[in-house]
Amino acid sequence: MASKEEMKAAIHAAFDAAVPDGAGYTKVYASDMKQKNFIVYRRTTIHNYAVGFRPGSTELVILPVDEENGTIIAGTPVTITDANRGTTKKRDLQGRFHVAPTDGQNFRLTVIPSVPKITSAFYQLPVDQREEYEAFQEVKSLICA
Repeated sequence: MASKEEMKAAIHAAFDAAVPDGAGYTKVYASDMKQKNFIVYRRTTIHNYAVGFRPGSTELVILPVDEENGTIIAGTPVTITDANRGTTKKRDLQGRFHVAPTDGQNFRLTVIPSVPKITSAFYQLPVDQREEYEAFQEVKSLICA
């Protein structure tokens, strides 16, 4: 398994490759855990994202990412601006940030300063992102103001 620094660098590189002017964004790793309870068992699905933002701006670029054998595979980026932003919620009961563009998608993002390697067993990607986390909190406050 890749180290936290290697994983963070791979996520940033995937973002830079998938998003025009990707290097101009500050990037943070986010995840969303969705659980469905059935009578006999519970199913948990983890969605991983690279979220790009510019400090002082309210624009977000959300890039779905997946990890296969240490390689980060990027999905299709979704750009959310003031013009296409629908509902937002700074924090739900699980501590997630909700943001939805007007096209009907809905993102519930959990961003934490450091994702421990042990949670990689739960399919979260292990990264250290304390500085980026603090910058994201400011942007989140601007978006929800």
